[in-house]
Amino acid sequence: MAGSIKICLELAESIRKENLESREKIPTSDTHLRIWSSQLARSEEDIRKLLYSLRDSHFIFIVNIVAPDPNLFVYGEEAYIYAEPFILNELKKITEESLEKLYESSNYKRKSAFQITRELFPKIKEFNNTPLGRAINLTVMLEEFNRMLTAQSFEYTDQWRRNKLHEIYREEINAADELSAFSALKESDPNKRAVDQLKEQAPKEKIDQNWMRAKENFSTEFLLRVHFRKYEFDVIKKLIQTGKLKDEKDIKYVRDTIQLMETRTDQDNLLKRYSTEMTELRRYAQAKLNLMRQNQVNKPV
Repeated sequence: MAGSIKICLELAESIRKENLESREKIPTSDTHLRIWSSQLARSEEDIRKLLYSLRDSHFIFIVNIVAPDPNLFVYGEEAYIYAEPFILNELKKITEESLEKLYESSNYKRKSAFQITRELFPKIKEFNNTPLGRAINLTVMLEEFNRMLTAQSFEYTDQWRRNKLHEIYREEINAADELSAFSALKESDPNKRAVDQLKEQAPKEKIDQNWMRAKENFSTEFLLRVHFRKYEFDVIKKLIQTGKLKDEKDIKYVRDTIQLMETRTDQDNLLKRYSTEMTELRRYAQAKLNLMRQNQVNKPV
């Protein structure tokens, strides 16, 4: 199982447990991104990407309960709900009760959740970043999610979701398989000494942790291909910045590969999310090439 898929499933189970057992019931980005980042040893940005993968594979629903407002220095806030009928129904009851109490405390009259949302949802912007606004957004979206689960029940089966998650991370799975096959090929060569086989076996973690050691066992192009398949554009940029990747042909390979990947964003929804990182890396690689060529021109004969 690819590393990201394993973490995605752990994250989905954490959300399900929160929905069923915690006092707050619904985890939000405001508090839980930090918690999950610490528990899973991933950056908050990585956790967000994993959450979006879980949403795209129908493991969870994401509700934008607070819209970002730069003028008021308000950051957006998301809520995470496991896509299971029992959980949705329970949370819907809790959220509707909360909404009715909030409305009564601020308006001094009682109304049903249905009446409140019909009255206030059209002007939801006025209640942005307030407890009432959060409750309205949750109530409306939980009702919508219930309809989605009923109308598209097949897409919320465990098998469909796991297949979709594997499709999202197919490049990472292929890269892991390629590394395993490469190591197996080395081990199966009877002409190599045991000490040589040990030297040539490079666990996947070493590629991430120690570029120079990995280069002793694999070609630069192979290692770059692994990083590209994992969408680790920031890692490749750091390799160039720190001088670990400095040959002109290697940097040219980075630039050309990015240019090719940018033509495929329409075919790969996950790749499309990294458009900004790809653009930055391509421009950085091109600038580095320009500087290298300029130095060659100015080099004294």
